[in-house]
Amino acid sequence: MNKLITALLLFLIFVSAVYSQSVRTLTLYDAINLAKRNNSDYVIAKLDKLKAEKQVSEVYSENLVPSITFGSRYTRSFRKQTLSFSGQTFEIGSDNSITTTLDVSEPIPFLGTPVFNGIRIAEFYNRIQEENLKSVETKIKSDVKKSFYNVLLLKEVIVLNQQSIDNAQENLRVVEARYRAGVALEYDYIRAKVKVETLKPQLTQSENNLQIAKQFLKNNIGLKDEQNIDVTGSLAYDSLEVWGSTDELIKKISSSNVAIRQLKLSKKINEQLVDIDYANYLPKFYVFGQWSSQANENDGRSLTGYRFYNSIVAGIGVNWDLNLFRNSYKEEQSKIEVLKSEEQIVKTKELLKTQTISVILKIEDAKNRIRSQQEIVNTAQRGYDLATISYKSGVLNQIDVVDAELALSQVKLAYIQAIYDYLIARSELEELLEK
Repeated sequence: MNKLITALLLFLIFVSAVYSQSVRTLTLYDAINLAKRNNSDYVIAKLDKLKAEKQVSEVYSENLVPSITFGSRYTRSFRKQTLSFSGQTFEIGSDNSITTTLDVSEPIPFLGTPVFNGIRIAEFYNRIQEENLKSVETKIKSDVKKSFYNVLLLKEVIVLNQQSIDNAQENLRVVEARYRAGVALEYDYIRAKVKVETLKPQLTQSENNLQIAKQFLKNNIGLKDEQNIDVTGSLAYDSLEVWGSTDELIKKISSSNVAIRQLKLSKKINEQLVDIDYANYLPKFYVFGQWSSQANENDGRSLTGYRFYNSIVAGIGVNWDLNLFRNSYKEEQSKIEVLKSEEQIVKTKELLKTQTISVILKIEDAKNRIRSQQEIVNTAQRGYDLATISYKSGVLNQIDVVDAELALSQVKLAYIQAIYDYLIARSELEELLEK
């Protein structure tokens, strides 16, 4: 028997060690940092930001660096053109021709050549991607926090369910003892036994919900391996936490939230597009230069003996799109986009105000429930203790103990739920504040 017990203990120690190695325990700080490295949305946002930076460099290169084009062409005449004159036939051209050119052009930032408008648009787009990266980061932090708090809540629910089972089993033990002693009814004993059995499925369901919540947390973090995770921490309420007045929060969020900043940048891009469309009415000037080298030889001369003739030209050119009606339509469309951007900013500000008020009300409601439920939990615990003692003394019935235990379980769950609601609402407010 001693050997069997020893072997069993060693097996349990081994299983515990293996489990501890296969489970990754995370704090909230760990979860957020992992999400910044692994979450697909965040990785994509960083790549979009990097792409925008490259696009800015591309626009600078296109507008400020001269355009250089090199070309070379060899031509072989299998049948040359002929010209007949006074009964004689003359061949025109040569058997072989080589032409090499190097063209250089640069737009002049004057009148219809909006060089700097294109550069500003690229920079505004780059800033939009910066804001998008901040927005995605804030959203991921909020999602991870909510998933993390949900795991903590379900762990607390499991503890409460286990406590209810323990209390029901203790009540069953007392009732059974009284029933065996002949001082309790069989009905009381059956009721107590049924109570224990009806609580067990709730524990199983809460454990299953916990596994699902952990998987959601893994998804939000971006963990793609098969390793199990767990969290450490507790649902805690800080009664000293101060967010400022409602008016201050509404003003700050509605005027400087990342969504507003992105819309303002989009409006600036549309304004630059209006300027570009207006510039299309005007001529576009550019400077150019060309170096050309050409050789025309017949088959009798070797390639090394080809005679190349070089030429260099330079000048100023102009392009002018005279489709004025088409340009006017494009300009009007760009102006409409500016008006749409202004309206979208107004709409988003009002939406942010509503969201802020809603979140603040949720926070205040959760605070009030926390304060009231905290006192009720102490009262319910005292009531359950008194009911248990009184039943053992024969003063109360067994149904009173069941009612007291049910009330205690409900108020404890309501208290934990209030703290959870507070933390979720706080996460939503932090998301609006970009904290």
